[in-house]
Amino acid sequence: NPELVYEKIAYLTFDDGPSENTGNILDILDRYNVKATFFVNGKEGDANEERYRQIVERGHSIGLHSYTHDFGQVYESMESFSQDTERIRTYIQAVTGVDSHIYRFPGGSSTTRTTHMLEYIDYIQSNGFEYYDWNVSSGDAAPVTLTPEEIKENVMNGVTGHNRVIILMHDSAVRDTTVEALPIIIENLFNEGYEILPIVETTTPVHHTVN
Repeated sequence: NPELVYEKIAYLTFDDGPSENTGNILDILDRYNVKATFFVNGKEGDANEERYRQIVERGHSIGLHSYTHDFGQVYESMESFSQDTERIRTYIQAVTGVDSHIYRFPGGSSTTRTTHMLEYIDYIQSNGFEYYDWNVSSGDAAPVTLTPEEIKENVMNGVTGHNRVIILMHDSAVRDTTVEALPIIIENLFNEGYEILPIVETTTPVHHTVN
């Protein structure tokens, strides 16, 4: 277990993809020989299916982040939640051959968009999944686009004092500054002594407090 080997580990996670930036992110990760985790939504069409395959073929972890990412739909009821989870799971398996058992709730498990989160957590865990929140946010989903420097500062300030960090970023066509910040973040993490690893089923999760 790498968590017993390395003193400091950082997990880079990218939510909401794939997008037109997926290839750019993958190229940067390749350049640094770093593996990350992509928590993806259900996006159809040849270009997106190729992006899912590229994530897997290039050695990264692919996680489930709901099919629609529509809060009202995903969290409407246990039936809708379970259907959505199975839909993204079977879609990703059909496209990539990977039967992913790592999940990230839309909005994280602390989201206030549902009052039934404990039931959804129970569904996830009793069906053999583990869910992963984050303990460092890049802030890149802010309504105002942050500069690469601001994104890097958010990450590096967030990791200070933590030996195990799961870092939230976004894979989105409108998040170009995330892509620009990524090389600087990777270099800074290396300089701070972090090993950068992908989330796998044995990775110790970060769980938020449910609201």
